[in-house]
Amino acid sequence: MGACKLSRRSGTAKLTASTVAGTAGTEGEVLTAQSLGQGDGDWRIIDLWSDEGTPWEARVVWSGGGGAQRTVKLDVPNSVRVCVHATMVQVFGSNLSTSSNIQARAAIADGQTDTENQWTVRGDTSQVVGGGASTVDVVPPPWAKFARLELSDSTLLPTAFVELRDANATTRARYAGNAQPQPGAPIGDAASLHLVLPAGAFAWRLVFLLHL
Repeated sequence: MGACKLSRRSGTAKLTASTVAGTAGTEGEVLTAQSLGQGDGDWRIIDLWSDEGTPWEARVVWSGGGGAQRTVKLDVPNSVRVCVHATMVQVFGSNLSTSSNIQARAAIADGQTDTENQWTVRGDTSQVVGGGASTVDVVPPPWAKFARLELSDSTLLPTAFVELRDANATTRARYAGNAQPQPGAPIGDAASLHLVLPAGAFAWRLVFLLHL
């Protein structure tokens, strides 16, 4: 039996520039596609990109059969691919550029393939009073498998730490920034990641590798 037909196979949206560097701009709808048939859904391969090749952030929402909706956020540095089993797919996008609007696009094909993607949390220490050390708590996003901390000043990595904390806020693992395993710290059952950042003014990012 063939795959259930979808109401749409592609979509596009003009995403306005972000007003704050390092923060995603206003979200816009890129595509909504609904199955026209009956059943539990089919595997869908979703390609995401922009005409300009400019990075943006995607939020993909899908459901299959009578199941609940699932959501994932993805970095789209140039173009990415994600595969889900769905009867309904929605794609929303937010611009990461502060200098220009972009044309974000999504296209859906039927089929199944293994995919891995990333999602990034960004920050900087310029607002820390007195320029001293600081801490940040980050909740792992859905589908996260590994996390990697990076600093704009890599010489500070030995004094930065990533702590994996369980649901009771107990630290179960701790990695120095310059001794993180590859491809990153395994999320396991961590409920949060506690970042210990050194003194100084620098930008940082926490990159999550998604098993999706």
